[in-house]
Amino acid sequence: MALLVTAGCGEGEPVADADIIEALNLEQSPGSSGYSVGGDPFCAVNDDLLNNSDEVEIASQADELGLVITDSDESVGIQAEPPFDRECAQKASRELDELE
Repeated sequence: MALLVTAGCGEGEPVADADIIEALNLEQSPGSSGYSVGGDPFCAVNDDLLNNSDEVEIASQADELGLVITDSDESVGIQAEPPFDRECAQKASRELDELE
C-alpha cells in the first residue's frame, strides 16, 4: 500500500516575489524595508509578500484592519500598511488577478 504525501496544503504553485513586484509596480520605500505601489507613499506594502493561498489565509486571519489585499481566488496577495488609499487597494486587487 503506497502513501502519497504532498508538500504543503496550498493550491497551485506559489507566485514568486519578483512576479508580484512587477505586477504591482512595487518600489522599495525609502527608509523602510517595505514597498509602495508605484512609489505612492499612501500605497505602502509590507515586504512580506503573500505568495500562495496558505500565506494569504494566515495573514487574513490575523488581519484586524482589512489590510490584506488578494486576487479574487485568494491565492496571492499583499499586506497594506496604513494609511492605504482605497483606490490603490482596488487597483492592486485587479493586478493580482492578472497574475494567474
